Amino acid sequence: MTRRRSRHDYGDLRYVIERSLQACPGFAARVAGKIERIPGGLWHENYRFWIQGRSPSGPHAEQGYILRLLEQRHDWQAGPEPRERLLREGETLQALKRSAFPQPTPDFICFVVDDESQVIGMIETALPGSSLDAFKGRSTLRSIARAAANVHRTAVGEFRHLASSGDRAQHVKARLAELDEALFVEFPSAREIREWIEGRLPSGGGTCLLHGDLLPQNLLWDWEQFSRGEPVVGIVDWEMASIGDPAYDLAIVSRGNRNVHGVKQGVEILVEEYLTLGGRPVELTDVRVHELLLILRWLEESWREYQKLRARGQGPDFYENQLRSLYRRASR
Repeated sequence: MTRRRSRHDYGDLRYVIERSLQACPGFAARVAGKIERIPGGLWHENYRFWIQGRSPSGPHAEQGYILRLLEQRHDWQAGPEPRERLLREGETLQALKRSAFPQPTPDFICFVVDDESQVIGMIETALPGSSLDAFKGRSTLRSIARAAANVHRTAVGEFRHLASSGDRAQHVKARLAELDEALFVEFPSAREIREWIEGRLPSGGGTCLLHGDLLPQNLLWDWEQFSRGEPVVGIVDWEMASIGDPAYDLAIVSRGNRNVHGVKQGVEILVEEYLTLGGRPVELTDVRVHELLLILRWLEESWREYQKLRARGQGPDFYENQLRSLYRRASR
């Protein structure tokens, strides 16, 4: 396959899948039926498929599989970072199995390479279920909170391949340091918020495994399996996993919004559910810090974008207003 492939060239996809599986111990497989394109993201194209021939036996005989290919059609998707994240994700899935993680996660099958032996994708098992993205309400927040609590309770010994912050305060400082100093010259409100954040750094160690992207589309309700009266939730897309401040995972969900997945004061309820379900000790202010850091990053990206002749997306004013609104709520 060439780097600038057609995203709908299913002949190439079938060839790559079969070549990759035949190199895996226990597989001498051919793709059965059609390959189905499913929602991916900015960095991946995702395809679901089934196989025929020699494959894992028993309950996995009818197992579906997912091919996750690096999206490589645009220049901004080039460079080593997406491939490095993919390699880390494969290691993370294997580490989760060794750690006996209590919620379903995909099984890593193999990496996929092109004709030059460059890793361009990964094959994993498909999880059953419906994305939580289709549902709103407190039950969705509770499922997210339980997933976060389970991730954060996982011992980190198996995850030494992940980027790690020494403590929670270091995680926050590192995120601040990623922002261009010029941002704080251009936007005085950003400078004020930076000072507020620096005065509210989380104390103590308490770093833990982070999923890094616990949005509802990465959580799947399996309606055929129930635990404690609720459908079992599988967790996919571990490419952003790291070791850091548990409040970060919650902020990725709330994103500074007043309503979170249809729930008023959703961030407060998310934190409450998370603590009730055995999460790490975090406070609402800890989550607000990471929410503000998210919007500071979006403000910087928009500011850079609007220095181009043909800018796209929301302008800096939009994010500056969002930043000020959240700051007012956070500093009460």
